[in-house]
Amino acid sequence: MFVNLLLIMTFLGSGMAFLAFFVLSIIRGLFKKGPSFKFISLVTGVPALVLFIFTIVLLSYDEPEEAVSTAPEKQTETELVEEEKTFTPKLKIASEVIDNQVEIAGETNLPDKTALLVTLKNNKDKSIEKTTSVKDGKFSLDAIPIEELKSGKQKIELSLSDDQPDSVIEIIGVDGKLLTGELIDDEKQLIVTAKMDVPSERSPPSDVKGEKVKVTHAVDGDTIVVDLDRKEEKVRMILVDAPETKHPQIGVQPFGPEAVEFTAKTLEGKTVTLELGTQERDKSGKLLAYVWIEDKLFNNMLLEKGFARVAVSPSDTKYLEEFEATQEKAKKKGIGIWSIKNYVQDDGFKKPKKEKEKSIAAAPKKETSQPPLKKAEPKPEPQPEKQAAPSEPKPTPKEEAKPAPQPKPETKPAPAPEPEPEPALDQSACDIKGSVNGIYHTPSSRYYSRTKKVVQWFCSEQEAKNAGYRPPEQ
Repeated sequence: MFVNLLLIMTFLGSGMAFLAFFVLSIIRGLFKKGPSFKFISLVTGVPALVLFIFTIVLLSYDEPEEAVSTAPEKQTETELVEEEKTFTPKLKIASEVIDNQVEIAGETNLPDKTALLVTLKNNKDKSIEKTTSVKDGKFSLDAIPIEELKSGKQKIELSLSDDQPDSVIEIIGVDGKLLTGELIDDEKQLIVTAKMDVPSERSPPSDVKGEKVKVTHAVDGDTIVVDLDRKEEKVRMILVDAPETKHPQIGVQPFGPEAVEFTAKTLEGKTVTLELGTQERDKSGKLLAYVWIEDKLFNNMLLEKGFARVAVSPSDTKYLEEFEATQEKAKKKGIGIWSIKNYVQDDGFKKPKKEKEKSIAAAPKKETSQPPLKKAEPKPEPQPEKQAAPSEPKPTPKEEAKPAPQPKPETKPAPAPEPEPEPALDQSACDIKGSVNGIYHTPSSRYYSRTKKVVQWFCSEQEAKNAGYRPPEQ
């Protein structure tokens, strides 16, 4: 107040001094009377100028006004402090299905150790709650298998847990009362929602790039037919070899039918994922692929059941170690093809030589066991009747009455044609190898022992040539 009064008085004084200076100057100029200009300037002009300068100084000096207005400004600062106590949360949440597990994670500006509650639906369509906490501005849940969750589209809801540490309560307030912003509802609750899609079936690992197809039927244990782009395609499974069931020379091999039955029961009518190999097709035009049924590799399942052996392919070795480990387990258990000694060979499936010799030796024993019947029955009377037969054809009625037992010894020795086990052995022992590159190798061939991947066995070179194979170049 004092400064304001002083300012007013100074301003008025300078104004009056200037007014007196002008009036006296006019009188002196008009009437040539009165004090001189020098005197007028000293008496009125100088004080007026000094007061004017002092007025300007007072006007530019703001300290008195700031002192007066400090109290209200301090009040606004306290109000700002109160406003800063509120907290505006920011939060992002996302979900992703990786290797048949749902992973939920996000980012936030909430303080560390903030306890969060995630609500979603389980496989029984009931709400379940999962807890997590904030660390370094991030949060995540433990991966949840898709089997535990409701399949299809569902909503994830994230909120604050009721129990929060003191360090968090200082920032968000008791029951989140200091929270504000668009994420806070009318009841001062933090609610954030997001959508996710849970698959109904398990799928191959995330690193598998393949095409989904439907299996129409099984051709062999290791060969299937699929519907690919509305066209039937034969698919040969990579790195596995199952016993034959329809081979023109080999015929049906042990555990071949079991392998086909297992493949048909597991795959027919199902949707599978084909993971193509580095070589897309074999010489006969079949697709070469690893076959995934949901998240299981069917090639490996054949080995696990003992219905196939590992057939090494230099061009495809992605799962070779896994397959060899599975084969070793089946071999130790002695299941399937491993239950027959020496049945599995490096180049396919063959009967061991010892078994062939036993089968050959077994056939004559059956023949020698039957002759005693001949000696027991024909000796008493048949011989004279046989001699009489040429001279007297009429006694045929007597011969028909007595020789009645003779047909028995004649039909039983008839196993003499049973030496047919030999041709059967020759078929299974066909030793000409048909390789994957369309070349056949005889036992005398230079590369016979090196040929491990046998596509087909032949009994003669002509048979191999008829099948489209050629001899090796000399």
